[in-house]
Amino acid sequence: MTRFSLRNFIAISVLLVSLTIGCRQIVLDRDQIVSNDFPIVLLDDNLSQVPASTLYLRLANSDLVPAGGIIDSSIYFDTLQRIVVESLVSLEAQKVNLRDDFYLYRVYLFRYNDLLINYFYKNFIVDSIHVDSATLDTFYRQFPAQYSYREQVRASHLVISAEGLRHGKDSLLYRAYADEALDSIAREKVLELKRRIDAGEALETMAFEYSVHRESGNRYGDLGFFPRGTYNPEFEVEAFALPVGGISQPFKTRDGWHILKVTDRVEPGLAPLAGEVMETARRHYVNLKAGEKARHLLDSLTANAHLRYNDSALEVVVGIPDTTWAVVVNEVDTVFSYRMSSIFSLFQTQLKLDSLTLQDKRNALLREAQKLLLAQAAQDLGFSRSPFVEGERKRLYHKYATDFVMKGQSDPDYLPNDSLIADYYERNITQFQFPKPLYVQHIIVEDSVLGEYIRDQAMSGVDFLELAKEFYPGAEEIREAAADLGYIGRDEMPESFFLAALATPVGDVSHPVRTEWGYHVIKVLERKNDLTMQQARGMIVDSLKVVHNNEKIRQWEKELFDRHKLTYNLKKLAKMTLPPKERR
Repeated sequence: MTRFSLRNFIAISVLLVSLTIGCRQIVLDRDQIVSNDFPIVLLDDNLSQVPASTLYLRLANSDLVPAGGIIDSSIYFDTLQRIVVESLVSLEAQKVNLRDDFYLYRVYLFRYNDLLINYFYKNFIVDSIHVDSATLDTFYRQFPAQYSYREQVRASHLVISAEGLRHGKDSLLYRAYADEALDSIAREKVLELKRRIDAGEALETMAFEYSVHRESGNRYGDLGFFPRGTYNPEFEVEAFALPVGGISQPFKTRDGWHILKVTDRVEPGLAPLAGEVMETARRHYVNLKAGEKARHLLDSLTANAHLRYNDSALEVVVGIPDTTWAVVVNEVDTVFSYRMSSIFSLFQTQLKLDSLTLQDKRNALLREAQKLLLAQAAQDLGFSRSPFVEGERKRLYHKYATDFVMKGQSDPDYLPNDSLIADYYERNITQFQFPKPLYVQHIIVEDSVLGEYIRDQAMSGVDFLELAKEFYPGAEEIREAAADLGYIGRDEMPESFFLAALATPVGDVSHPVRTEWGYHVIKVLERKNDLTMQQARGMIVDSLKVVHNNEKIRQWEKELFDRHKLTYNLKKLAKMTLPPKERR
């Protein structure tokens, strides 16, 4: 069934519904559809269905009817069509043998083996590592640098600076002061604030009200914890010398005048083995032990493996088919020459080798072979039969089988021939040749001196049409319109005018050019250059590819519908209501 016939079928169905129910209007909302779902399309005698809820939820997630309201087939047809196509593709994917496509099958196997190996590593290796508290305590003491605290303090501060005064909320008061005078004012302000703090007012409140460092000021002066080396030396001398609760005398750094209060301190030393530190140490231990166990397993598998290399292919590499075998692993799995060049290139870069010997190439392929060895071990131990792994395997297979089906709607190797290109060029000649190639504006004046003045003004950035309003002759209300000539051709203006415009770069303004009407100052806004068929060839090829691909998709969809039996049940659906986009 073609798109046209399907659209008519839906329209007729909706019309029959309206005739059947007379003036009564059935409008279904989300809750009605989801709570009492029903099929609106049956595929291949109910082998698969498109539920109304699928259509509704797709519409709710779309940008259709953003203000909300009632929708019918005239609005939801294209969305329903896409869902039907997806459903049919899914059905066809179930019949696909991925081995028929060498590349898609390789990608599928690569993804599946990664999945299986990760599952195997987690369940066979990581989960087998157990650690008691005594072992963990011994382990974490072996890495004091990772589990020790640096000396840190937590402090609050306020700062007043000359720069802060000059650019702060009262900047007008201090604009006329020199830096030295402003620094003296900042010092006096800090001394006054210190007297108020000594009298019992909180430094935190003073920081919120007066500190020119607003990032900390908005947090009531709090800087959080920081180790040595975070701030400038003068600041840290004060911070690390004060006891917890101690408040400094006003002191100066390059940032201004400060008052500092230390609110907490962390002494250096090994962190207690508890909470997050314990969990981090446990993960560290398990990862190290799991890595050791995995390396031991891989070494054992490699030592006992039968690896058969295709040395003749390894010697050549360039130019051999991707389907050529490179190494067979235990006579079960194969590494093909597909991607072999990139594998060798990466290996050479990592080891910083000038060139690769045959043994180097074997070593590079060994890494690929070892992945297959791990996957084989996982299968031998039954991990591939895990419901999770099997479910993910089926999902992956279906995904790439779907990609295989979808390949039928594209033709990546298509290239139009010369006759098609020539025909397109002739049929669309106005896209490539322009009888009116220049978009111009102009101002007419009586003498060239004034014209040069106007040009200078325009080239310095004065808006050209604003100049036209001032200098163009005639009534003020028509000057701007008269100045804008739009696109012009050679026969529309005097030859001297057109040639001057042609010689002026886009965006520039010409020197005054004389015609029978006076001196013209011309601004060129846009230029269209004629293209020969050869110059336009790339553009034409791209356009013809789009046309071809659209036709290919249309034909592919028609054949897809023709291969299946579709039964539409839109009577019960009738109309639906969507809420506004912001409430979906």
